[in-house]
Amino acid sequence: MSERIVVVGNGQWPSERIWVELIANADKVVALDGAADRINCDIVIGDLDSWSGIGEQEVIKLEGQDDTDLAKALKRFDVNDVFGIEGDRLDHRLAAFTALFEANSNATIHLEGWNARRVSANGTKLEVEIGTNVSLFAFGKVLAIHTSGLLHPLDGDDMETSSRGVHNEATDNHVNISHDSGDLLVIWQTK
Repeated sequence: MSERIVVVGNGQWPSERIWVELIANADKVVALDGAADRINCDIVIGDLDSWSGIGEQEVIKLEGQDDTDLAKALKRFDVNDVFGIEGDRLDHRLAAFTALFEANSNATIHLEGWNARRVSANGTKLEVEIGTNVSLFAFGKVLAIHTSGLLHPLDGDDMETSSRGVHNEATDNHVNISHDSGDLLVIWQTK
């Protein structure tokens, strides 16, 4: 059984009811740079430009500005969950989504009221309540998208970067999404 890894960003955190459970269920907590000053973690990773340096956790210093600290963590660890990427920096929020593709990560990003995940080559299965808002976003061209459990199913449709996949609705507690190629992001509303 693999260990459950949670990555914590130094942005705005979602409600305590969300992140406390994620941390309680984690085998390992990885803090991105300055987030190590806000939570007890096992590892701090990044370029370390915003961390105080205080603590006894393992330190992984990775120089370079070619990718974000989140992308660095996603490339190094098999991450399950991410939180702490919201806040004033829209560029950091968008970069968090693209980091999922950059690292081929299956992590779920937890936001206030929403979750986001890359649809992997093996497909993605969501367990949601009927009526949940589910949206798909293509980053570039995505081929042969198949869905089930949605009000507006896709059956081999191609999508390109657009607003086409916004605001679908779960008609089943199990939503399945697959595609043949490309970068596809699914976001779904949470309570």
